[in-house]
Amino acid sequence: MAPAATSTLAIGVTVLATLVVAALVAAALSVVRSARALRRASEDLARQTTLLMDDVGATVSRAGAELERVEDLVGSAESITETVGAASRLAYVALSSPLIKILALGRGTSRASARWRRSRGRSDRQRRQDAVAEAKVRSRAAARR
Repeated sequence: MAPAATSTLAIGVTVLATLVVAALVAAALSVVRSARALRRASEDLARQTTLLMDDVGATVSRAGAELERVEDLVGSAESITETVGAASRLAYVALSSPLIKILALGRGTSRASARWRRSRGRSDRQRRQDAVAEAKVRSRAAARR
């Protein structure tokens, strides 16, 4: 090969190598810029994540406090339910027997009053007939039981 061809070839290879190096430097600079942008984005993300996690922690703490409050309310409601149940059982036991006795006394008093009113204007004979008729009614009722 001729010396001029060799030197032209060397110049061509040198120019080509320079262009390749320049392209590689440009690519490296682009990668460095992208890495810096990625670092900034990750720092921003870390900062926002920290703030969000703080908010989540505060929310969880408030939710825990509210849950304890609800548990206290449920406990109070259960206690009130038990107290009301016990009070109603006590009232039933305490009042049912006297109430039955009062009702029986009232019924007996009204029957006696009605009998007395009926007998006020009647003769002794009519009173005896009424007493016999009433005794028959009672004996039939007793026989049915």
